[in-house]
Amino acid sequence: MRLRSALVLLFALVVLPVSAKEDRRTPWVVATYAYPERDRLDAIQPLADYLAKRGRHPVQVKLFPSPTALVQAMRDGHVDVAVPNLHGYLQARRDIAQVNTLPVPQVPALQADGYRAVLVARDVASFAGMKANAGRLRLALVGRDSASGGFVPAQYLRSQGLDPATAFASVIYSGSHAAALQAVVEERADVAALAIDVYDASRRNDIHELWRSDPIPPGPLLCRATTEVPCQAIAAWLLEAHREEPAVMAALRVGWPEFGDATVFVPADAARLSEAVLPRD
Repeated sequence: MRLRSALVLLFALVVLPVSAKEDRRTPWVVATYAYPERDRLDAIQPLADYLAKRGRHPVQVKLFPSPTALVQAMRDGHVDVAVPNLHGYLQARRDIAQVNTLPVPQVPALQADGYRAVLVARDVASFAGMKANAGRLRLALVGRDSASGGFVPAQYLRSQGLDPATAFASVIYSGSHAAALQAVVEERADVAALAIDVYDASRRNDIHELWRSDPIPPGPLLCRATTEVPCQAIAAWLLEAHREEPAVMAALRVGWPEFGDATVFVPADAARLSEAVLPRD
């Protein structure tokens, strides 16, 4: 009996410190930003579960109100792996020294070609007409850190001598692409910038296109490189996710329509992404 008690005590002395050490490990934080009518926490949960399984490490998910807030949290050390949009990706690469670019969903070519920004209007017949009358027109954007509904069309407007902040009678931020379009429909705005798929799906004959952008690449995932976060390993795990855990990409497709029918992650195209320049506001 004494021998049995001694063995139990010895086992506790060996096992309990290991378990306590495991419990003290700081979880990797996998995070993204919110968007109306998209459950982004649900969309990144399979990704977090997959990284937890591959890394044998605790993981938690977090949601931030915007791409900019997501990047700020990563800058402050509160996010380890991020699913950003293009604006968030460019912002992080510009402002965070220790951030690594992870793979990106490979969007099928036809769908990738369809991810563009568009400027639309009800009572303005052309871009030239909009430019000539901008001072009397109300502009609706999705958000400052939206890609197709924000910085991409804003950048084009600036290239044409129209600073959105000063050239138009007013600027509103609608919060979603559908809401930006609806602002024009309801005559609360004269011109709107939004994703072209939302405009095309509306099939409205009373709203017409003034300009469309070149295809916009999606933003790659990001990793905050620290001694506790194995960014290189995470990149390799993502490239294997289509075989190891297809649910990862299936959930991301639900959260981000711009990922189309992507099934695999691929290394990011650094040359193409370098063509997208994020203006400093």
